[in-house]
Amino acid sequence: MNDQPPPHHSPYGQAPGAPPPPGYTPPPGYGSGPGAGNPYGGGPQPPWGYGPPGVPPNPQGPVRSDDTTWALMCYVLTIAVGFLAPLVLYFVKKNESPFVRHHAAQSLNMQITYLLHVIIALVVGGVLALVFQHPAPLVIVFVPVLLFHMVAQWVLLILGAVRANQGVANRFPTWLCFRMVR
Repeated sequence: MNDQPPPHHSPYGQAPGAPPPPGYTPPPGYGSGPGAGNPYGGGPQPPWGYGPPGVPPNPQGPVRSDDTTWALMCYVLTIAVGFLAPLVLYFVKKNESPFVRHHAAQSLNMQITYLLHVIIALVVGGVLALVFQHPAPLVIVFVPVLLFHMVAQWVLLILGAVRANQGVANRFPTWLCFRMVR
C-alpha cells in the first residue's frame, strides 16, 4: 500500500520550483501581469494603518521579533497602567514600525471606546435615576455595562496579545473598538 497521493498533472501537485507540465497555461488573471505582487490592484500600498481584514500592516516583509515584543507590550501594559501604555507606545513607535503602530492603535481605540460606553451608561442611568428619583435605574443600566466591558476587555486584551506575539495583525469588532486612532 502506498501512502502517497496519486500524481497530479497540474502545477498544484508538483514540487515547488518545478516547471509546469507541457501545455499548461495559468487561468486568466494569474501570473506576472500588472499588479501581480499586489492583491489590491496596481500601485504601492501604504506601509501602515488599517488595511483590509487579515492583511498584516507591514506588507514589505516579515515582522521582526522586536516589533512583536513591543506590540505584545501594548496589550500587556494596558492591563497594568490603562490607556497610557498604548498611547506612549503609539507616539514612540508610530514612525518606526507599522506593526507596533497598528497594535498600539487597536489597544488605544479599545480603551477609548470602553470609556465612552461607560460614560454613556453612567449618564443614561443617572438621568433615569433623577427622573424616577431612585438609584435603581443607575444600577440597572450601569452595572451590566461595566461588568460586560470588564470581561470583554480582558478577553480582547489577551487575544490581542497572543496575536501580536504571533506577528499577526489583529482587528477587534467595530462595536467594541471604534477606529478613532489610526
